[in-house]
Amino acid sequence: MLSRADLKPCTGTRDKLPCGKNVRWTRSGAGLAFPVDPAPHPQGNTAVWRDVHGVLRSRRITTDRPLAPSEKRMMPHAATCTGKPRVQPPPPNPPKSTPPPAGHLYNLLGVTRTATQDDIKKAYRRLARQLHPDVNPDPAVAARFQEIGEAYHVLSDPGRRTEYDRTGRSPRAR
Repeated sequence: MLSRADLKPCTGTRDKLPCGKNVRWTRSGAGLAFPVDPAPHPQGNTAVWRDVHGVLRSRRITTDRPLAPSEKRMMPHAATCTGKPRVQPPPPNPPKSTPPPAGHLYNLLGVTRTATQDDIKKAYRRLARQLHPDVNPDPAVAARFQEIGEAYHVLSDPGRRTEYDRTGRSPRAR
């Protein structure tokens, strides 16, 4: 009834990382994958059998439906899994409000301080194609897209660019 081909490594649970042990993967009555320990267990609460299609099936043993002669008593793997608990990483510290270094906007666009208006426009369009939220839905990329938009807004206007070069800060919106 049980074969070595049914054994596959533990993939962990929502709360635990994988332990790496081999488990038998069965299908529950709802059709969901359900891992059980590889050997029959006298205190297990799960009945495992192979259906007519050769698929390992599992169900809970109850007083209404006791263990049938063709079924094996198994222990659910979640009860014996030794995987470490999944730890959520701590939230990142908010950035300190320090002014960006001089030339920061130029670095964002990947141009030098001596770049022409045409060079700035080309650099912005190249980055906008790569980082646009419709192309790349990652939230970090969306934040970077906004930064390059602000950099282009300042550096594309000669007056704002001159003020930025003089003070090292983005000029206020007019």
